This record gives sequence, structure tokens and C-alpha cells, in this order.
Amino acid sequence: MTSTITSFEAVRAPCGKQHGGEQFTSEDQQGLVTVDVRYTCGCHSHREEFHDGSVHFMTVNHHGKVLVDEELRGE
Repeated sequence: MTSTITSFEAVRAPCGKQHGGEQFTSEDQQGLVTVDVRYTCGCHSHREEFHDGSVHFMTVNHHGKVLVDEELRGE
């Protein structure tokens, strides 16, 4: 499994304001990829790409409100 942590400068966070943060990425070399993005304001997004090609994506603002929660089926 490969994991990386990357810091980023201010970009538009899910709350609409400019914030920096960190991106955490892990990959199991067999097709599973997980990406977590955490903003300094507390907003975050989570994306999982599964072995079968399906994807789950969730975005939550810093108040805890789920803005996006969707699943896309693979082939």
C-alpha cells in the first residue's frame, strides 16, 4: 500500500471560502484508491475508487452538513 500526504495553499473550500489544507492519498496497487482532503476550516471531502471501478464521493462542510454523497457504479 502506498500513502502520501500533501499540503496545499488556499483554494475554495466546500464552504465557499479560501482555505489551505492537506490531502491524504492511499493506494493498494490493486485498484483501490482513497483520497481525503481536509481544509483548515474543518470542511472535508472523501473519494474512494474501488477495484470494480465504482466510486464513492462525499463532501461535508465545516458545520457538518453533507453537501454531496454519491456513488457511481463501475462496469
